[in-house]
Amino acid sequence: MDTIVKTIKTGSSVPVILPGMGTAGFQWFHSTENGHCIEIKPYDYTQDSIVRDAGTSNDEVFMITGVLPGHARVTFEQRRVWEKDGQIINTQTFDITVTQ
Repeated sequence: MDTIVKTIKTGSSVPVILPGMGTAGFQWFHSTENGHCIEIKPYDYTQDSIVRDAGTSNDEVFMITGVLPGHARVTFEQRRVWEKDGQIINTQTFDITVTQ
């Protein structure tokens, strides 16, 4: 998959919306290179969304916030929670530049 490039200012945030497959046991996990300049937190929007049909999965949303000027690379991988070294079914990489 291609790398997505984003530029954010210190103190601002950008949402990352990834397709969910929670009903099949898959979740998104992330790793960072040079992560000192950003903060990544899951965002729980489900309490604000409409009721979904049984058996459907919500997308997973993460907020990336600029903490210090710099550059970071974030890789998200989708795999089953209980399979620590399980097959990765989806990957998304972001190059984040944080400016003043």
